[in-house]
Amino acid sequence: MPNKNIIQSWLKTIVPYSYAPAELASLLMSRGIEVASIDDRFTALAGFVVGHVLTCEKHPNADKLSVTTVTTGGDPVTVVCGAPNVAAGQKIVFAPVGQFIATAGFTIEKRKIRGIESNGMICSAAELGLSDDHDGIMVLPEDTPVGMAVAELLGDVIFEIDITPNRPDCLSHIGVAREVAALTGGRAGLPEVKVAESSAGVHEAASVVVHDPALCPRYMARLIRGVKVGPSPEWLQETMRKLGLRPRNNIVDITNYVLFECGQPLHAFDYDTLAGHRIEVRAALPGERFTTLDSKEHELPEGALLICDAERPVAIAGVMGGENSEITDGTVNVLLESAYFNPASVRRTAKLLGISTDASYRFERGADWAMTAYAADRAAALIAEIAGGEVLAGVIDVYPEPIAQPSPILRFARTNAILGVSIEPAMQCRYLESIGFRIANVDEGEVIVVAPTWRPDILEEIDLIEEIARLYGYDRIPANPHAAVTFDTSVDPLQKLVAATRAFFIDNGFTEIVPYYFTDPETASAYGTPIELRNALGRDTSMLRTSMVPTMASTLALNMRYGRTDLRLFEIGMAFRAGREDQGVVPGIVEMTELSICASGAGGVRGWDVPDRAADLYDLRGMIDRYLARVGVAQVRYEASDQVKWGFGAPALVIFADQDEVGRLGPFDPGLLQRFDVSGAPVIAVFDVERLARNIAPIARYHAPSKYPVVHRDISLLVDAAVENATLEGTIRSAGGTLLTAVRLFDLYQGKGIEEGKKSMTYALSFTSYEKTLEDAVVDDAVGGIVNQLEGRFGAKLRGTA
Repeated sequence: MPNKNIIQSWLKTIVPYSYAPAELASLLMSRGIEVASIDDRFTALAGFVVGHVLTCEKHPNADKLSVTTVTTGGDPVTVVCGAPNVAAGQKIVFAPVGQFIATAGFTIEKRKIRGIESNGMICSAAELGLSDDHDGIMVLPEDTPVGMAVAELLGDVIFEIDITPNRPDCLSHIGVAREVAALTGGRAGLPEVKVAESSAGVHEAASVVVHDPALCPRYMARLIRGVKVGPSPEWLQETMRKLGLRPRNNIVDITNYVLFECGQPLHAFDYDTLAGHRIEVRAALPGERFTTLDSKEHELPEGALLICDAERPVAIAGVMGGENSEITDGTVNVLLESAYFNPASVRRTAKLLGISTDASYRFERGADWAMTAYAADRAAALIAEIAGGEVLAGVIDVYPEPIAQPSPILRFARTNAILGVSIEPAMQCRYLESIGFRIANVDEGEVIVVAPTWRPDILEEIDLIEEIARLYGYDRIPANPHAAVTFDTSVDPLQKLVAATRAFFIDNGFTEIVPYYFTDPETASAYGTPIELRNALGRDTSMLRTSMVPTMASTLALNMRYGRTDLRLFEIGMAFRAGREDQGVVPGIVEMTELSICASGAGGVRGWDVPDRAADLYDLRGMIDRYLARVGVAQVRYEASDQVKWGFGAPALVIFADQDEVGRLGPFDPGLLQRFDVSGAPVIAVFDVERLARNIAPIARYHAPSKYPVVHRDISLLVDAAVENATLEGTIRSAGGTLLTAVRLFDLYQGKGIEEGKKSMTYALSFTSYEKTLEDAVVDDAVGGIVNQLEGRFGAKLRGTA
């Protein structure tokens, strides 16, 4: 996980202040810089003292224990120690009897260990809470005074900063120092750097070519020759440990030190491993592979930015270096990289590879392109000072198109109108200048403000107003706004339908699913014109889904793998269709709000007295009829279809509201079920929610039932087997006129007594008048008219009337 630690003692060297840790954390949070935790090591290390191991012998009764004598300046005591690295003559951290070990949750007591009394504990860094290193005890420098309080030696306060993505500048000590300086009225300043250069020039020894300046706007390199790689000095190692890093070697530790000092990621290459002593910055080729510093081989995403020598890749730009050019104990010459990479490119590459480093975390949020020069000089000077060697004269700086700094206009009156307070123009300017903004031009009522290079989030006037607000103090801004805001309280019909739909299906025992809208290329191509995503996270999520049906099949499969087969699921979401260039928010892409409903497993309640029955199309149709009636969609009819589309199998039912096709009901495509390993025969319906909304009838007015009796008639028809019920029922309703109030199919028969290719369909008809009692002759005339229409349109023959 990327490191975001800020060390109090280091911070104070950049900007002096006197706030207590908790007070500083509170002030920073009031300005939008969240402090996730405070590790007060002065308190945590209280009671521990520096000890001196006088003797160390093997424990007579245990192979892995040692018996030592330790002094802290007084009489020596015997201590049994299990660390493999303990030895006589060492300066160590000692916990005397009575000391509480917070990391382990116990108090040191005098006790016998394998027959020998132990009077304290020699501590590891992990036991002190300083690192995760459990390999052995913590050995202090030889010149550490015996008896010194460890809190005085190692004490510090570590702040963990948890920033929002728009504040990458606060991922460094100088970034946080700028915020502290704005609080104190002081000035945050980085150490002055003077690089002692040799007479030899870097341009004669190395070269850099950037093939795509859009992905790498700036690349700087310095060369240091004749270094000696070895352990870092103790102060640098201790700084690494406070940051939560394991010290590596002097070169790597220096690059990390500069990173956390000024926020600029650096990378050190073994110069002698670079073919042609040349750096080329280019995009990865299709299928190109690379082994990173952690010895893992990666297939690089096409277009990922690489740092290469004349023959091969040596680093993934902004993410991680390569095993083939890393700094080793044998490194003599170091090529130092300090660059600015396109944030979106680094983020895409890091996400696709599943790598997150301190460098990528900062680059993908936006580094300071102006800091590259200082960071290169700072690291080069430190390397020469600590590791020896000579810094070659000059710096390679490939910066073809200098990046323009945003310069939004700030209107003073606009600030006050937005915030609802009155802040003098001079104070507004002072606030911005206190955090590095430059006032370029003052006009009546407004100024041009040049944003600092370390603030990539400042683009518009509203960004400046936000800065003024946080420096003024959010707690000082009144809760009652000066500006009146009115809201449109009308409810969008589509939103109203979505809410009613969700409520209906939840009330009827369905579970809502909320999946991603992405899919793989094969699925997208199989069920529509594929729509590819830019900067996709992976191949399986590289396309927008064109149908909700595969998503539901995938969800069924996931649940069935865990033994859940009796499922009632629904989703209200988006599917995407390729359209004309004049369609859609994104030209050529039409977003469809759709509803999918699915039933699988048992068709009813399971019980010993109830026969098992699988859920089928009729179960789901009954639920759909109730749903459409509930939301007010009228004149619904179903038509059979053998067309296989959108992931449906055949036969399916196309659902119409009046003349508008609003949905489809049927089985899944068998190939889809086989692909996702879905068992059984689940059924699914998908609706176009926007079309449903267009077909919702106005709220029905109440009509009292007729006070006159209902007259019932049944007709039995012989029709061709291909004639559908919906077509016959529609004709019956149309021909029956206003007196016909209900039509119901209650018998369907094919078999003995019915000729081949025919079927018998029997309907119950109900007739009612609101004006008088109907006479048989009137009803008979109505039935006759219906039969005549059916005979004329379908060749139906009347089998009998009752």
